[in-house]
Amino acid sequence: MAAQANSFDTDNTLELHRLDLALESAGIGTWELDFQTRQIRLCRRTKNLFRLGGSDIVDLQVLLDQIDPNYSSTLTNEIEHALNQAAPWSFSLKLRTIKDSTATSRYVLCKGQSHLTATNTKRLLGSFIDVTDEENYVSAQLLAKKALEESEAKLRTVIESAPAAIGLFVGRDLVVEMPNQAFIDIVGKGPNIVGLRLREVMPELEDQAFLKILDDVYTTGVAFQSFGTQVDIVQQGVMTHNKYDITYSPVYDSEGNVYAILDIAIDVTQRVNIEQHIKQSQMQLLELFEQSPVGIAIIHKDNLTFTMANQFYGKLIGREPQQIVGKPLAEAIPEIAGQGFEKLLQDVIDTGVPYISKEQPVNIAFDGVLQTIYVDLAYQPQRDSDGNITGVFVVATDLTSQVVSRKKLQETETFLRGAIELAELGTYSIDLVTGTLDYSDRLKHWFGIEKEEQITFETVYAAISSEDLPAVVAAVNKAIAPGSDGVYNMEYTMDAEKTGAARVLHAQGKVLTDQNGKPITMIGTAQDVTIQRKIKVALESQVQQRTEQLEAMNEELAALNEEYIATNEELSDSNNMLQQSNVNLQQFAYVASHDLQEPLRKIQSFSDLLAKRYTDNLGEGINYLHRMQSSAKRMSDLIEDLLSFSRITEHKDVMEPVSLSRVVYEVSNDLELLITETSAVITAEQLPEIYGDKMQLNQLFLNLISNALKFRQPERVPVINITGKTIPSAELPSSAKVIRTAYMYHQIDVSDNGIGFDQQYADRIFQLFQRLHGRSQYSGTGIGLAICERVAANHGGAITVTSNPGEGATFSIFLPVL
Repeated sequence: MAAQANSFDTDNTLELHRLDLALESAGIGTWELDFQTRQIRLCRRTKNLFRLGGSDIVDLQVLLDQIDPNYSSTLTNEIEHALNQAAPWSFSLKLRTIKDSTATSRYVLCKGQSHLTATNTKRLLGSFIDVTDEENYVSAQLLAKKALEESEAKLRTVIESAPAAIGLFVGRDLVVEMPNQAFIDIVGKGPNIVGLRLREVMPELEDQAFLKILDDVYTTGVAFQSFGTQVDIVQQGVMTHNKYDITYSPVYDSEGNVYAILDIAIDVTQRVNIEQHIKQSQMQLLELFEQSPVGIAIIHKDNLTFTMANQFYGKLIGREPQQIVGKPLAEAIPEIAGQGFEKLLQDVIDTGVPYISKEQPVNIAFDGVLQTIYVDLAYQPQRDSDGNITGVFVVATDLTSQVVSRKKLQETETFLRGAIELAELGTYSIDLVTGTLDYSDRLKHWFGIEKEEQITFETVYAAISSEDLPAVVAAVNKAIAPGSDGVYNMEYTMDAEKTGAARVLHAQGKVLTDQNGKPITMIGTAQDVTIQRKIKVALESQVQQRTEQLEAMNEELAALNEEYIATNEELSDSNNMLQQSNVNLQQFAYVASHDLQEPLRKIQSFSDLLAKRYTDNLGEGINYLHRMQSSAKRMSDLIEDLLSFSRITEHKDVMEPVSLSRVVYEVSNDLELLITETSAVITAEQLPEIYGDKMQLNQLFLNLISNALKFRQPERVPVINITGKTIPSAELPSSAKVIRTAYMYHQIDVSDNGIGFDQQYADRIFQLFQRLHGRSQYSGTGIGLAICERVAANHGGAITVTSNPGEGATFSIFLPVL
């Protein structure tokens, strides 16, 4: 390094050092090149600019390596040129440094000038100035100008090709500038609208709000937006009423003042019309939802909460829709618990599989009484726009009346079958179109027809005796003839050789026609009257004989008639006396029971005084006093029950329509305290309405439910079930001795899980004063069930009981269906 330093003129070192300090303070880097050694001296600023470290004197190539190759060759040429020219020779050029991973390239202004030293040696002195910021600024200006030109071109292209109508309204007079084709098409006035005021281009806007709105935007500088707004525009002489999404945006000058308004309008007529159509459809759908004759509800998956319900659904469950919307299912319809619907709903939510059920029974509480309704039920999963299940769409169609009617029809059919069986009738139907017949098994047996054999008119006619066949054929033809009343009524004898017996049948039928009056079906019955006809023949013979005998006896009867008249008078007197005696007995029972209460009350009062005042003096006698009080109490209860039995036995006709469900409800309210104390559970189905005495029926159910609660098992919660159904008379149990005969009977069962009793005592418990347990175990007089038996009899029915020890008892009440 010392050798290198010696190649420079040491006399100039101090002066150069001072120059370096001055140049560096001015931000100028310096350099000096020795042409002979190709070495260059660099100041500290120059080294930093070219990112060089180490010695201040380096080979020229080291510096050239830090310059972009596109620029370094130019510097090399200038240096060679300065070497070959006479001093002084100067040059100036712009260079760019290379960039690396740690720094970006920079622009440098390089200046140089050759000179001769005192020893006549040519050297090159120069400076480097960093002009990166100035260069970047110029480049940025050029790029910005180019970008602005490109943006303006793109903007004009976008405006021209935009489907929206775009125009500029300049100044408060709203002069139209830069309208695109879409704007021109909407205005409908041709392309020559530029430079005209908006109110001149579209005079129809004077009667609309848009000019005022534009003036407000120009004044306030606040943009305006409107969606789906109707604009009335005259296009080719015709007023149009299209709808637009409109935006009015203020445009500012360089001083921040509004000088124009940019108008963007998008024709949304079709979209708005579609939205209005959709809205109308939604409103119609909502109206259909509300007016639907089926129950519709939506249940959200969170806690199975009702989010919507129509009026019919509310009517179906006995509640107003507003009473259940927003509430979970268990809270809105508490009686639904335990019927399995919560699980069905959750399964639909979890699996997405719909649930459909026909004639689904549902127990719903109406006015506090649990009733069974029947519905066609459909649970459909409800999904959001992403397909996620959010709840369940419920559709319930009320079929209660149809199901109940069908059950009644089935009961009626059962009754009719029973009646037909009891009457030993055969039934038949004839398809008059195909000529085929359908006979019951009994009728097939009478006609000698095999069960699998196809029946035709020929088959039937062949089984009738030849003497009666012509009349039968004529009667059938008459019944099916046009204009006939369609009634068939015939009695004929069967051919014994073909049927096995010469029985006599009485057949009746009715022809059914279609809407055009054409006969299509004949239905009817047949009865075996063989015995009746034999009896008739025998009776006719006997009548003849008896007639002769009666004529002979008439004279004797005439003589006896006077004696019968006298006897009838005696019987009438006896009957009157018997009725008076019955009245007297009833009055005696009432008066005796009433008068007996007075001495009992005195016994109870005096015994209470004795116990209260002389307890200490009585000693062991107090036990006898308590026994006397207990006996008096039992006798008082007995007298009260006798009075009740007397009133029931008297049976004054106070008959009216009585709802047995209402009776059970009222009795349960009367026994509320006892039910609560025993934690009893009482369930009751929908019971029929009958014609009867409400007071007596109240007494009947009061006694039965009270007994069920009294004779409960100590370790078990009492459970009482009350059910009802209708049965034909053929299904009456032999123990039910009904007072009034009817075809159908109401059967009401009152079942409990109490202590029960041996079935051999079933008849005994309905007798007066009969008890199966000691008074120390269970209180009572033994009259309650006798009253129940009397109430059932007063209503034409009967009461029975079935029981086993420890298994409870079931009391069945049978009342005739009127």
